Amino acid sequence: TPPQRCLTERELRTPPWSEEMAEAADEHQSLSKVSGTWGSAPYFSWTWNILGPGLLVCLADTDAGCLLVASQSGSRWGYGLLPLQVMLIPILFMAQDLTVRLGICTQQGHSACIRDHFGSGWCWFATVLLLLECVAAMVSEMSGVAAVGSLWGLGHASSTLLAAAVVLCVVMGLRYKQVEAIGIAFGLFELVFVFTMFWYHPRVSDVWEDSWSVHTDPEFHKLISANIGAVIMPWMIYFQQSAVVARRLRSADDLSEERAGTLAGSILTQLIMIGALVTMAATGR
Repeated sequence: TPPQRCLTERELRTPPWSEEMAEAADEHQSLSKVSGTWGSAPYFSWTWNILGPGLLVCLADTDAGCLLVASQSGSRWGYGLLPLQVMLIPILFMAQDLTVRLGICTQQGHSACIRDHFGSGWCWFATVLLLLECVAAMVSEMSGVAAVGSLWGLGHASSTLLAAAVVLCVVMGLRYKQVEAIGIAFGLFELVFVFTMFWYHPRVSDVWEDSWSVHTDPEFHKLISANIGAVIMPWMIYFQQSAVVARRLRSADDLSEERAGTLAGSILTQLIMIGALVTMAATGR
Protein backbone atom coordinates (compact mmCIF):
# COMPACT_ATOMS: atom_id res chain seq x y z
CA THR A 1 0.00 0.00 0.00
CA PRO A 2 1.26 3.53 -0.76
CA PRO A 3 2.49 5.47 2.26
CA GLN A 4 -0.05 7.90 3.68
CA ARG A 5 0.83 11.60 3.72
CA CYS A 6 1.08 13.19 7.15
CA LEU A 7 -1.09 16.24 7.71
CA THR A 8 0.67 19.49 8.39
CA GLU A 9 -0.01 21.60 11.46
CA ARG A 10 -1.99 24.12 9.35
CA GLU A 11 -4.16 21.38 7.86
CA LEU A 12 -4.83 19.98 11.32
CA ARG A 13 -6.05 23.40 12.50
CA THR A 14 -8.19 24.02 9.41
CA PRO A 15 -11.72 22.49 9.50
CA PRO A 16 -12.48 20.17 6.58
CA TRP A 17 -15.44 22.29 5.52
CA SER A 18 -13.47 25.56 5.29
CA GLU A 19 -12.73 25.16 1.57
CA GLU A 20 -16.42 24.65 0.83
CA MET A 21 -17.24 27.73 2.89
CA ALA A 22 -14.62 29.74 1.00
CA GLU A 23 -16.01 28.63 -2.35
CA ALA A 24 -19.52 29.51 -1.22
CA ALA A 25 -18.33 32.93 -0.05
CA ASP A 26 -16.66 33.59 -3.40
CA GLU A 27 -19.80 32.53 -5.23
CA HIS A 28 -21.96 34.73 -3.00
CA GLN A 29 -19.63 37.68 -3.62
CA SER A 30 -19.79 37.21 -7.38
CA LEU A 31 -23.58 36.87 -7.26
CA SER A 32 -23.77 40.05 -5.23
CA LYS A 33 -21.84 41.90 -7.91
CA VAL A 34 -24.15 40.56 -10.60
CA SER A 35 -27.24 41.41 -8.56
CA GLY A 36 -25.97 44.91 -8.05
CA THR A 37 -25.44 45.32 -11.78
CA TRP A 38 -28.89 43.96 -12.64
CA GLY A 39 -30.55 45.91 -9.86
CA SER A 40 -29.27 49.22 -11.25
CA ALA A 41 -31.45 48.87 -14.37
CA PRO A 42 -35.11 49.97 -14.31
CA TYR A 43 -37.75 47.27 -14.02
CA PHE A 44 -39.37 48.45 -17.25
CA SER A 45 -37.67 50.34 -20.06
CA TRP A 46 -40.06 51.85 -22.58
CA THR A 47 -38.15 52.18 -25.84
CA TRP A 48 -38.84 51.16 -29.43
CA ASN A 49 -37.13 47.86 -28.64
CA ILE A 50 -40.33 46.70 -26.92
CA LEU A 51 -41.47 45.79 -30.46
CA GLY A 52 -39.86 42.40 -30.04
CA PRO A 53 -40.57 38.78 -29.07
CA GLY A 54 -42.74 39.68 -26.08
CA LEU A 55 -45.19 41.71 -28.13
CA LEU A 56 -45.11 39.24 -31.02
CA VAL A 57 -45.80 36.14 -28.94
CA CYS A 58 -48.68 37.80 -27.09
CA LEU A 59 -50.29 39.00 -30.32
CA ALA A 60 -49.88 35.49 -31.74
CA ASP A 61 -51.68 34.23 -28.64
CA THR A 62 -54.92 35.78 -29.90
CA ASP A 63 -55.23 33.32 -32.77
CA ALA A 64 -58.39 31.99 -34.40
CA GLY A 65 -59.07 29.45 -31.66
CA CYS A 66 -58.63 31.98 -28.86
CA LEU A 67 -60.89 34.55 -30.52
CA LEU A 68 -63.54 31.88 -31.06
CA VAL A 69 -63.40 31.01 -27.34
CA ALA A 70 -63.79 34.68 -26.40
CA SER A 71 -66.61 35.12 -28.91
CA GLN A 72 -68.42 32.05 -27.63
CA SER A 73 -68.02 33.30 -24.07
CA GLY A 74 -69.63 36.63 -24.93
CA SER A 75 -72.36 35.13 -27.11
CA ARG A 76 -73.41 32.51 -24.57
CA TRP A 77 -72.79 34.17 -21.20
CA GLY A 78 -72.73 37.87 -21.95
CA TYR A 79 -70.18 39.73 -19.86
CA GLY A 80 -69.94 36.99 -17.24
CA LEU A 81 -66.38 36.01 -18.21
CA LEU A 82 -65.12 39.57 -18.59
CA PRO A 83 -63.47 39.73 -15.11
CA LEU A 84 -61.56 36.52 -15.92
CA GLN A 85 -60.02 38.16 -19.00
CA VAL A 86 -58.78 41.03 -16.84
CA MET A 87 -57.39 38.72 -14.15
CA LEU A 88 -55.45 36.76 -16.77
CA ILE A 89 -53.31 39.80 -17.66
CA PRO A 90 -50.85 39.49 -14.72
CA ILE A 91 -50.83 35.69 -15.03
CA LEU A 92 -49.84 35.89 -18.70
CA PHE A 93 -47.20 38.49 -17.93
CA MET A 94 -45.62 36.48 -15.10
CA ALA A 95 -45.47 33.31 -17.19
CA GLN A 96 -43.80 35.04 -20.13
CA ASP A 97 -41.54 37.19 -17.96
CA LEU A 98 -40.12 34.00 -16.47
CA THR A 99 -39.10 32.83 -19.95
CA VAL A 100 -37.41 36.17 -20.61
CA ARG A 101 -35.28 35.87 -17.47
CA LEU A 102 -34.43 32.25 -18.24
CA GLY A 103 -33.40 33.11 -21.79
CA ILE A 104 -31.23 36.08 -20.82
CA CYS A 105 -29.57 34.45 -17.80
CA THR A 106 -28.96 30.98 -19.29
CA GLN A 107 -28.61 31.87 -23.00
CA GLN A 108 -30.45 28.62 -23.73
CA GLY A 109 -33.81 27.66 -25.12
CA HIS A 110 -36.45 26.02 -22.97
CA SER A 111 -35.68 22.49 -24.21
CA ALA A 112 -31.98 22.96 -23.45
CA CYS A 113 -32.80 24.08 -19.90
CA ILE A 114 -34.97 20.99 -19.37
CA ARG A 115 -32.20 18.75 -20.76
CA ASP A 116 -29.50 20.25 -18.54
CA HIS A 117 -31.53 20.13 -15.34
CA PHE A 118 -33.74 17.04 -15.75
CA GLY A 119 -32.02 14.92 -18.41
CA SER A 120 -32.59 14.13 -22.06
CA GLY A 121 -35.52 11.80 -21.31
CA TRP A 122 -37.69 14.56 -19.88
CA CYS A 123 -36.48 16.87 -22.63
CA TRP A 124 -37.72 14.50 -25.33
CA PHE A 125 -40.99 13.97 -23.43
CA ALA A 126 -41.64 17.72 -23.27
CA THR A 127 -40.61 18.19 -26.90
CA VAL A 128 -42.97 15.48 -28.16
CA LEU A 129 -45.83 17.04 -26.19
CA LEU A 130 -44.95 20.43 -27.66
CA LEU A 131 -44.94 18.98 -31.17
CA LEU A 132 -48.40 17.46 -30.67
CA GLU A 133 -49.71 20.73 -29.27
CA CYS A 134 -48.28 22.69 -32.21
CA VAL A 135 -49.89 20.31 -34.72
CA ALA A 136 -53.25 20.77 -33.00
CA ALA A 137 -52.72 24.55 -32.97
CA MET A 138 -51.96 24.57 -36.71
CA VAL A 139 -55.15 22.62 -37.39
CA SER A 140 -57.06 25.24 -35.39
CA GLU A 141 -55.30 28.06 -37.26
CA MET A 142 -56.05 26.61 -40.69
CA SER A 143 -59.66 26.03 -39.71
CA GLY A 144 -59.94 29.72 -38.94
CA VAL A 145 -58.23 30.63 -42.22
CA ALA A 146 -60.63 28.37 -44.13
CA ALA A 147 -63.62 29.97 -42.39
CA VAL A 148 -62.45 33.49 -43.24
CA GLY A 149 -61.60 32.42 -46.80
CA SER A 150 -65.15 31.20 -47.31
CA LEU A 151 -66.40 34.69 -46.44
CA TRP A 152 -64.36 36.01 -49.37
CA GLY A 153 -65.55 33.32 -51.76
CA LEU A 154 -62.47 31.09 -51.55
CA GLY A 155 -62.66 27.35 -51.13
CA HIS A 156 -61.34 25.71 -47.98
CA ALA A 157 -58.47 24.02 -49.80
CA SER A 158 -57.46 27.16 -51.73
CA SER A 159 -57.40 29.44 -48.68
CA THR A 160 -55.54 26.87 -46.56
CA LEU A 161 -52.87 26.22 -49.21
CA LEU A 162 -52.44 29.95 -49.82
CA ALA A 163 -51.96 30.63 -46.09
CA ALA A 164 -49.49 27.74 -45.77
CA ALA A 165 -47.50 29.01 -48.77
CA VAL A 166 -47.30 32.53 -47.32
CA VAL A 167 -46.13 31.20 -43.93
CA LEU A 168 -43.44 29.01 -45.53
CA CYS A 169 -42.15 31.85 -47.73
CA VAL A 170 -41.95 34.27 -44.81
CA VAL A 171 -40.27 31.83 -42.41
CA MET A 172 -37.80 30.34 -44.88
CA GLY A 173 -37.05 33.42 -46.99
CA LEU A 174 -36.68 36.18 -44.42
CA ARG A 175 -34.52 36.88 -41.39
CA TYR A 176 -35.87 36.62 -37.88
CA LYS A 177 -36.29 40.38 -37.31
CA GLN A 178 -38.14 40.69 -40.61
CA VAL A 179 -40.45 37.84 -39.63
CA GLU A 180 -40.96 39.54 -36.28
CA ALA A 181 -41.90 42.86 -37.92
CA ILE A 182 -44.37 41.17 -40.29
CA GLY A 183 -45.94 39.19 -37.45
CA ILE A 184 -46.44 42.29 -35.28
CA ALA A 185 -47.86 44.26 -38.22
CA PHE A 186 -50.42 41.56 -39.02
CA GLY A 187 -51.19 41.04 -35.33
CA LEU A 188 -52.10 44.68 -34.83
CA PHE A 189 -55.02 44.22 -37.24
CA GLU A 190 -56.72 42.35 -34.41
CA LEU A 191 -57.30 45.71 -32.74
CA VAL A 192 -60.40 45.92 -34.91
CA PHE A 193 -62.16 44.01 -32.12
CA VAL A 194 -61.39 46.87 -29.74
CA PHE A 195 -62.99 49.25 -32.24
CA THR A 196 -66.12 47.09 -32.58
CA MET A 197 -66.34 46.80 -28.80
CA PHE A 198 -66.96 50.54 -28.54
CA TRP A 199 -68.93 50.70 -31.79
CA TYR A 200 -71.78 48.62 -30.34
CA HIS A 201 -72.04 50.79 -27.19
CA PRO A 202 -72.46 48.14 -24.47
CA ARG A 203 -74.49 49.39 -21.53
CA VAL A 204 -72.44 49.84 -18.40
CA SER A 205 -75.26 48.51 -16.22
CA ASP A 206 -75.35 45.25 -18.19
CA VAL A 207 -71.57 44.88 -18.01
CA TRP A 208 -71.57 45.46 -14.25
CA GLU A 209 -74.50 43.12 -13.57
CA ASP A 210 -73.17 40.24 -15.70
CA SER A 211 -69.64 40.59 -14.35
CA TRP A 212 -70.76 39.81 -10.81
CA SER A 213 -73.37 37.17 -11.56
CA VAL A 214 -72.66 33.60 -10.39
CA HIS A 215 -73.25 30.64 -12.73
CA THR A 216 -73.37 26.98 -11.76
CA ASP A 217 -73.81 25.59 -15.26
CA PRO A 218 -71.02 23.09 -16.15
CA GLU A 219 -70.72 24.70 -19.59
CA PHE A 220 -69.76 27.96 -17.91
CA HIS A 221 -67.02 26.18 -15.97
CA LYS A 222 -65.74 24.57 -19.17
CA LEU A 223 -65.48 27.99 -20.79
CA ILE A 224 -63.46 29.20 -17.79
CA SER A 225 -60.95 26.42 -18.46
CA ALA A 226 -61.03 27.14 -22.18
CA ASN A 227 -60.28 30.84 -21.63
CA ILE A 228 -57.39 30.05 -19.31
CA GLY A 229 -56.00 27.55 -21.80
CA ALA A 230 -56.42 30.07 -24.61
CA VAL A 231 -54.13 32.54 -22.81
CA ILE A 232 -51.32 30.31 -21.46
CA MET A 233 -49.93 28.04 -24.18
CA PRO A 234 -46.77 25.87 -24.12
CA TRP A 235 -45.46 27.07 -27.49
CA MET A 236 -45.42 30.67 -26.22
CA ILE A 237 -42.92 29.76 -23.49
CA TYR A 238 -40.66 27.89 -25.90
CA PHE A 239 -40.86 30.56 -28.59
CA GLN A 240 -40.14 33.62 -26.49
CA GLN A 241 -37.20 32.05 -24.66
CA SER A 242 -35.66 30.91 -27.96
CA ALA A 243 -36.33 34.33 -29.51
CA VAL A 244 -34.56 36.05 -26.62
CA VAL A 245 -31.52 33.85 -27.21
CA ALA A 246 -31.68 34.34 -30.99
CA ARG A 247 -31.68 38.13 -30.57
CA ARG A 248 -28.67 37.85 -28.23
CA LEU A 249 -30.30 39.72 -25.37
CA ARG A 250 -27.87 39.58 -22.46
CA SER A 251 -27.76 42.80 -20.44
CA ALA A 252 -29.94 44.28 -17.73
CA ASP A 253 -31.18 46.91 -20.17
CA ASP A 254 -32.23 44.12 -22.55
CA LEU A 255 -34.18 42.51 -19.72
CA SER A 256 -35.96 45.78 -18.88
CA GLU A 257 -36.90 46.40 -22.51
CA GLU A 258 -38.11 42.85 -23.13
CA ARG A 259 -40.06 42.90 -19.88
CA ALA A 260 -41.78 46.11 -20.99
CA GLY A 261 -42.61 44.55 -24.34
CA THR A 262 -44.04 41.50 -22.58
CA LEU A 263 -46.22 43.67 -20.35
CA ALA A 264 -47.46 45.68 -23.33
CA GLY A 265 -48.20 42.48 -25.21
CA SER A 266 -50.02 40.94 -22.24
CA ILE A 267 -52.28 43.97 -21.90
CA LEU A 268 -52.82 44.24 -25.65
CA THR A 269 -53.68 40.59 -26.22
CA GLN A 270 -56.19 40.55 -23.37
CA LEU A 271 -57.67 43.82 -24.63
CA ILE A 272 -58.29 42.08 -27.95
CA MET A 273 -59.88 39.11 -26.18
CA ILE A 274 -62.06 41.51 -24.19
CA GLY A 275 -62.99 43.27 -27.43
CA ALA A 276 -64.13 40.01 -29.04
CA LEU A 277 -66.09 38.99 -25.93
CA VAL A 278 -67.80 42.37 -25.46
CA THR A 279 -68.59 42.67 -29.17
CA MET A 280 -70.42 39.34 -29.23
CA ALA A 281 -72.12 40.05 -25.91
CA ALA A 282 -73.34 43.47 -27.09
CA THR A 283 -74.64 42.19 -30.43
CA GLY A 284 -76.58 39.43 -28.71
CA ARG A 285 -78.64 41.84 -26.61
